[in-house]
Amino acid sequence: MADHLEPWAWVVVVTSLCALFLNTSLSFIAGVMHVALLETFQDDVTLTSWIGSLYSCMFALSGPVASFIINRWNCRCCVIVSGVLGLAGFAFSSLASDIRWLFLTYALMAGLGQGLCYTGCLVLLGFYFKNQTSLATGIGIAGCGLGNFLLPPLTQWLVDWYGLKGTFLLLGAMSFQSCVCGSLMRPPLHERTRHESHQTDRKAGHENLASRCQSCFNKARTCSKPNFLNTAFSLYLLSVMSFTIGCSTLKLYLPDFVMKQGATFQHASSLVSVIGVGSILSRVCLGFAATEPKIGPSLLYSGANGLTAVLVYLIYPLTRTSMLRVIFSFCYGVYNGGNWTLFSPITYTVVGVHHLASAMGLVMFTCGMGYLIGGPIAGMLLEATGNYHTAFMFSASSFLLTSIFGLLMTCARSRPPDSESSLTTTLPEREALTS
Repeated sequence: MADHLEPWAWVVVVTSLCALFLNTSLSFIAGVMHVALLETFQDDVTLTSWIGSLYSCMFALSGPVASFIINRWNCRCCVIVSGVLGLAGFAFSSLASDIRWLFLTYALMAGLGQGLCYTGCLVLLGFYFKNQTSLATGIGIAGCGLGNFLLPPLTQWLVDWYGLKGTFLLLGAMSFQSCVCGSLMRPPLHERTRHESHQTDRKAGHENLASRCQSCFNKARTCSKPNFLNTAFSLYLLSVMSFTIGCSTLKLYLPDFVMKQGATFQHASSLVSVIGVGSILSRVCLGFAATEPKIGPSLLYSGANGLTAVLVYLIYPLTRTSMLRVIFSFCYGVYNGGNWTLFSPITYTVVGVHHLASAMGLVMFTCGMGYLIGGPIAGMLLEATGNYHTAFMFSASSFLLTSIFGLLMTCARSRPPDSESSLTTTLPEREALTS
């Protein structure tokens, strides 16, 4: 069934694409910035690596903060705050004389900004497109794929011409443009209705403290039930963590792996852009495919990760020549990149629209934990064995577990999405929507 779209819906899709390209996709420059930080500060490699790793995963770890802002205010506020944090974080980073300050300014402040932008855009698209969430998310999140393709070489050019401090300032100005995109993101009817309901509850709570405490307790209980006591959602979180563990391992070690096979640094860097090209195509195509009721986002999610696992298991024979490396990178982008499109629609079908903001925050936090621990675990395997084979087998096994958990999640969902959505709707919310 097609959505009864609000007039501003497709404007939100375009502004989300722009905001994700200008802000969230800056996470793909971590590798380039890592080299620039080493050359500029001449500090410990491990310390510098932790800065880049924390910056890369903050887009996901910040999910609960984004959920709080969305629930307290709205998605527009969340995206605007992301631009302000990005500007402040990068600007203060340009003034840092000690690399340790970058944990606060670059990794935490700027990283938090890109995370707020990501979650705010995805949740808003879910609010506007309840039956076509996959399609809208696929188009919007293509901005991240475009950033994966364009931003690493652009950042390298900025570092060569303007140095690290000038690059920080220019990146801050770039991320600040997401404030313009956020200002165009009008709150949909669902957000306005929910905000008015919360305002009414707060006024009633001021009049009677006991009833206010009871209301807060009831809301906490109803909100936590679909998120933490739902078997399908728990399996989904396990699959998300496995997915990001596999992604972080390949993202961190693929360039160095191909360089040890004899590739140049420029060729290794170009493979990241090739992954971005495949990712753009995948995000849009999977967004279209997931709108087909007979397929659905959950089945696509499991299938894509199963294919990714097979591809990574065959990484050694598929990276022997330069042409094979390009083909491998493109296929990896196609099979892997589209999964980010499916996170929001899968979350919507599992917990319903009324818990979408809170559930997406938890999903993104789980993504961040996977990114944070995946690289170090693979690094320990690499040090123990002395070669990349074990690390990449660990990555492939993580993708296989993602596919298995996704299938189990689909089996655990005994109700169709519409009934799930209605079950997670509380009585006051249903009365507000019907009035």
